Amino acid sequence: MADTVVILNAHAGTIQDRDPAEIRGIVEHAFSERGHSAEVILAEGNAFLQAIDQAARSGPATVVVGGGDGSVGHAIRKLVAADGAGSERTLGVLPLGTMNLFAKSLGMPAELDAALSALASSTPSRIDLASVNGRVFHTLAGLGYFAEVARGRAQFRGGGLPFGRFIAVARSSLRAFSRAGILQLTLETAGGRREIEAYALLASNNRLSLTGFDRPQLDEGLIEIHFAEGAEWASRMQAGLDLLAGRWRDNPEIESLAVRRATITSHRPRLWLSIDGELTRMATPLIFESLPGALSVLAPGIGAAAAARVVAAGPEGPAP
Repeated sequence: MADTVVILNAHAGTIQDRDPAEIRGIVEHAFSERGHSAEVILAEGNAFLQAIDQAARSGPATVVVGGGDGSVGHAIRKLVAADGAGSERTLGVLPLGTMNLFAKSLGMPAELDAALSALASSTPSRIDLASVNGRVFHTLAGLGYFAEVARGRAQFRGGGLPFGRFIAVARSSLRAFSRAGILQLTLETAGGRREIEAYALLASNNRLSLTGFDRPQLDEGLIEIHFAEGAEWASRMQAGLDLLAGRWRDNPEIESLAVRRATITSHRPRLWLSIDGELTRMATPLIFESLPGALSVLAPGIGAAAAARVVAAGPEGPAP
C-alpha cells in the first residue's frame, strides 16, 4: 500500500488540459525519488469529494489534496471527524484553486511541479485550526460583506469563460458592497463585551499579515477578529480598495483584535457565513474558538518562517 494518496481535482485549470498519465508520472516521480510511494487519484465533482472522504476514513498516513480552499477545508473536516483534532495523520496541499490562501500561508509554490517537489521533501509540522459553532476552518470565516461575496461567486462562477473563476471573484466583490446590510452584533471576548454595527466581520485563524490575507505564523493559538463599521457607500468603497491594496490595517473604520475565543450574538436567529470561501448558514450565537496544534501538515514555508522568528528574536528570545 502506498504511504501517500494524492487526490487531484481533474477540473482544475492547472491540470485539466494535461494528459492524466503525464500527471500521474510527475506525482509518482516526485515522491519516489525521495523514498515515498504515492497513489494518484484524478476526479472531479462528487467523485473528487468522495475520494477525499474515503482517504480520510481509511487512507494512508499522508493525504495530499489538489484543489482550492473549499476542497482543502472539506478534507480537513473529514480528517478531524475521522481521527480527531491532534491526530498524527498529515495533510498536504497543492494550490489548484482560485485564491489558495491556505496553500500560500503554508509556503507552497504556485506551479504544480515545484509544489510537488516541495511537498515530497517536507517534514510534518503541527498548526492550529479554528472553529465556529463546532465547524472547523483553516483560514477565514466571514459575515456580512464576506458572505455576500461567497454568494455572488456561487452565482457567477464558471460560465465557460476564460479566467471565469477570477471574473466571478471580481463581479461578486463589487456586488457585495451594495448588498451587504448593517449587522447589529454583540461581541464578547475575555476582554469584555461591546456592541458593534458592522457591514463586514472576519475571523482569521491566527493573525493576518500587515499587508494582506496571508498569515506569518500558524501556531499562535489565536483568532483575530476584524470588523468594518460605517454605513456610507464611500466608506465601504474605500475599505474595499484598502483590502485589495493591503492597506486595510490603516483604515480607521476597520478594527482588529486577537483573542482565543469570541462569542457573537445577533437579534437574527441565523446568519450567513463564508467559511474558507464556502457559503453556509448558522444559528446564533456564533462561538469562535482556536484549536491549537490540531493539524499535521506538509508545509515547506513553516520551517523557514520559524527560523526567521528565532533570528529576529535574538539569543535571549522575543521581547515581552
